[in-house]
Amino acid sequence: MSKLSIGFALGGGGARGAAHIGVLKVLHKNGIVPDVIGGTSAGAIIGAMYAATKDPDWVEDRFRKFLDSEEYKAMGVERLESDHPESVISQVTKFVQDRLVIAMALTRNSIVKKSRLSDALDYLIPIKTFEELKMPLTVFATDLQSGDTISYDSGDLIDAVVQSGSIPGFIEPTLKNDKLIVDAGVSAPLPILQIKDKSDFTIGIDISRGYPKERMKKSNIIEIITRSERITSQYYTDMLGQNADFLIKPDVMGLNWSAFDKFEELLQNGTDEAELRLPQLKQTLKYRKSLRYRLFHMSSK
Repeated sequence: MSKLSIGFALGGGGARGAAHIGVLKVLHKNGIVPDVIGGTSAGAIIGAMYAATKDPDWVEDRFRKFLDSEEYKAMGVERLESDHPESVISQVTKFVQDRLVIAMALTRNSIVKKSRLSDALDYLIPIKTFEELKMPLTVFATDLQSGDTISYDSGDLIDAVVQSGSIPGFIEPTLKNDKLIVDAGVSAPLPILQIKDKSDFTIGIDISRGYPKERMKKSNIIEIITRSERITSQYYTDMLGQNADFLIKPDVMGLNWSAFDKFEELLQNGTDEAELRLPQLKQTLKYRKSLRYRLFHMSSK
């Protein structure tokens, strides 16, 4: 009986990528190891760390150390954390800050230079090229000029993951051969379609935020646009998820991509969901490997 090749599609989600680690730990421990990985943004980072080592425990330990590192602090993620000012002085301060941000948004293409993300990835990923990986990995990014999804599977691994993780508006995009390249979450938030032809059985790990559960407190322009974009993105991600042979969707608590302070909870939720779905996954894989499935599949062609 020929071996059933397995592909993992790791979706994007910034800090929610901690849930990927929990899922990978459970699957790896139970002998469900991918033959190929496709990764978007956070999925590309965790996928590269895992493909470089085949050791999810190392991935967990390294990421936890990263969150205490100077490389993480240099990313400036904490700038995105906003309080709700109550005093007159703090309200005025926020008023000025908001207008400075708007002015900056009209003259700059990012808050953080991509070199800082590159430094962070140098810390996280122990190798530099695709050719050094212990299993095949494809990393995805998006060209904003054409809307096309770009894929990388050879050459400079760090540069590819930088492009995949360049969150629009936060990380500087890459200008390359008339392309303006950003986070693959724009066109391939869950890269199932991109790796289906690379394996017999595709497992999708979806760490998208989910639909908003709370009612809108305000109906201003920013809130309306933000909520609309989130719902549209979730519809698209859900449609992609339907193409997986098996989908694992940890509870990411609706957290924003910048919630790195929730690493432990996200890691545990990924672990819990994978353990919950494991019996069904094993049963599904057993059936897909069976003669019964192959005969049925052949007769239906």
